Amino acid sequence: MQRYLSPRSIVATAALCLSAATASAQQSISERFARFLTEPYGYVAYRAAGEIKIDGIMDEPSWKKAPETELFMDISGEGFPKPCYATRAKMLWDDDYLYVSATLEEPNVWANLTQRDTVIYYDPDFEIFIDPTGDAHNYYELEFNAANVIFDLCLEMPYRAPRRNFVQFQWDCPGLQSAVRVNGTLNNNRDTDKGWDIEVAIPRKAIAQEFDNVLQAGSYLRVGFSRVQWQTELAKSGRTFRKKGDDGKYLPEDNWTWPSTGMIAMHMPERWGYVLLSDIRAGHGSERFVYPAYRPIEKLLWAMFYEQERQMKETGAYLDSVEAFRLTPDELKLLPKDARLKVEAMQSKYLITVESAMLKMTIDEDGQLLRTEKK
Repeated sequence: MQRYLSPRSIVATAALCLSAATASAQQSISERFARFLTEPYGYVAYRAAGEIKIDGIMDEPSWKKAPETELFMDISGEGFPKPCYATRAKMLWDDDYLYVSATLEEPNVWANLTQRDTVIYYDPDFEIFIDPTGDAHNYYELEFNAANVIFDLCLEMPYRAPRRNFVQFQWDCPGLQSAVRVNGTLNNNRDTDKGWDIEVAIPRKAIAQEFDNVLQAGSYLRVGFSRVQWQTELAKSGRTFRKKGDDGKYLPEDNWTWPSTGMIAMHMPERWGYVLLSDIRAGHGSERFVYPAYRPIEKLLWAMFYEQERQMKETGAYLDSVEAFRLTPDELKLLPKDARLKVEAMQSKYLITVESAMLKMTIDEDGQLLRTEKK
């Protein structure tokens, strides 16, 4: 099968190159990549207090008590147009499932695709991205349209990785449950709809072996949500389709996400939200969200990763020493006081390491962030 590379991925790569090319040489790496270093949203997912029936009707007490995410925003972040329709999501979990629900405001609900594992975002869709371990590799994407047609896949690494990445299109999430409720009528443009609701149960056993180790109270998942919205036109049949411009090409879609990534690219797992799994049952108390203690180190490593990407594009080589990054005192303060920062690089590979008495974290040219806690 042809490699899956969406127009969004192509635009994202071009945007990153443009951003790098116009950055001032005097900027620190934190300033240069500030759009990609804002704090991702945080969310506390409570335990489901009772059975969740997957029917698209979120009327269980647990759903009513679960907090909503922030409103979805333009994928590129601050300074870009506010979405014209509201989108919010909720999450719950128990010993068997991670649950996701979402409400999408939409005055004309339509869906034309009917076959599983077609590229669902050619219809308006809702997408779930899950990185179970937070290493920005080995993650999962689930797409749904308003007819509850599914496109599910898992990826070894993001498309930006320099070596060919492995995408499992044939993977079907075993035991996945999903349901859609249309608040109006599907594929009927003669009335005005309120929108559509989606409810999903993702089995623990479906999401890789390591998911068993992280789907427990106190763990963090990295989760991203995306909504694709198209400008539309009506065919002679009366059905709704993506609109084409005067040149015959489809007009670009809107991408509304939680949280924003900073550019038109969802395959940036480091930009997805932090979801803290709480042991408290929904409606039986609350827990304040806090970022993991290693978040500052992570932030510096990603800034250094983006700089390495820039250097390779502009010079054809990676920086090979800590000094070459010209880190500022404020950037160095992101590290624990006893931490040692090390950069090793060859022509096509590099490894950046932060090691302290408590942990070791590394990032490489593929953008894999590994963390080892020390006992």
